[in-house]
Formats: sequence, C-alpha cells, structure tokens
Amino acid sequence: MDHYSYTNVGGHEPNCDYAQVIEHDDQVLIVLCDGLNGLPSGDQAAKIISDAAMEAFLEGKSPADACIFANEKFRGMQFDNVDLRRAGATICAVKIANGNCSWANVGDSHIYHFSQGKLLHHSVDDTPTYKAFTRGELDYEGIREQDDRTGMTVCVGQKETIEPHEESFDMQEGDAILVCSDGLWEYVYETEMLIDLHKSFNAKEWADKMLLRATQRSHLKGDNMTLVTYFRLAG
Repeated sequence: MDHYSYTNVGGHEPNCDYAQVIEHDDQVLIVLCDGLNGLPSGDQAAKIISDAAMEAFLEGKSPADACIFANEKFRGMQFDNVDLRRAGATICAVKIANGNCSWANVGDSHIYHFSQGKLLHHSVDDTPTYKAFTRGELDYEGIREQDDRTGMTVCVGQKETIEPHEESFDMQEGDAILVCSDGLWEYVYETEMLIDLHKSFNAKEWADKMLLRATQRSHLKGDNMTLVTYFRLAG
C-alpha cells in the first residue's frame, strides 16, 4: 500500500488542515479536513471532525456515514464549548479496500481518481462556482479562477444535518488517488497533476512534484497546504 501525506502551514497560522491515513484490515482509510479560516478554533474543528470520522471508519461505517457521524458529534460538542459554535470544516473521507475505492465529501476540499492517463472521477464542491461548472458556464479547471470561489454553501459543523457527496468505483493496477485541501489544488491544475503522475514512480514522488508547483506559485504565503496521495500497486 503506497501512500504519502504532507501538510504545511503556508501563510496562514494556525494550520487549520488536518489529514490522517490509517491501514486497517487490508484497507486504507483517509480523512482530510480543512477548518474554516477566519473563524475561531478552525484548527481544533479540523482535528475533532477528522478524529470522529476516522473513529466511525474504524467501526466499519461507510465514508458517507463517517462524515454524518462526525457532523453529529461535532454539533453535540458545540453546545458545551462556546469556542466551537461558529467553527466548522470541510471533510473528505476515502476508503480503499479489495480493489474498490469509495469516498464522501462535504465542502471544497478535493478528491481525484486518475486511471490510464485520465482524470476519471473527481469530488463535488459545495460552492456557487462548482454549480456554475455544472451549468456549463466554465470548465472544471476554471473553478479556481473565479473571484467568488471560496464561498462554501455547506461544511461540517454548520448545519444540523448534512448530505455528503458519494462516489464508488473499482480501481485498476496503476490507478492513483489524490486528496487535498484548496491550499494545494488552487495552485495546481488537474492537467499538471496528471503530468506529474506520469513522471512519478511512487506516491511521495508524485506529491513532491505537485508540492513544488504549489510552493513556487504561492511562495508559501497562501492558505494551509495539505495532500494525501495513494498508488494502487500490483498484487
């Protein structure tokens, strides 16, 4: 199981991104959260929500149910902790097992599936700009170039109930998964992700190439930058 994770605070302190990767019972379980910037306790929210989702994962829940469990747990904590009442986070929950990948997400952190030289699947954004993409008003790579791109319509902790976006598919040898916060994907186009994938032999090498692009463009003065990469190896 070849995977790699990395985070950098960039130009925004504290680091409100939080990612976990756990190998459990021949599964790879990935959770990435991005706490809301500019709101109190964004870093705490990301960790609490990520931990709750991973707890649900380890109990055998699906990615969508793990997201819902995390939202319920965090909402319950908000009643007792005034610092958390306006906090929230995006979430990406990915389960890879028995040659299948399933995921769920809420917010604007991204998940990508690359296979046979193509971007086959990508997650859904909870933003007005993504809705503009679905209406055909801009192409997918153009989402990052809109002035109002950062306006999320929903995230974990901000509503009583959430409906995560879900995806499931079988993977082939050589397929790759990328999970990342907007501090990474805003600076690296999907075409470039694919180019860097073609030039890489493992998950870390692929991550390093994308991180170099993002660092050169952001000069580490932008948002927190976090990613998880995964390669499906032979066997």
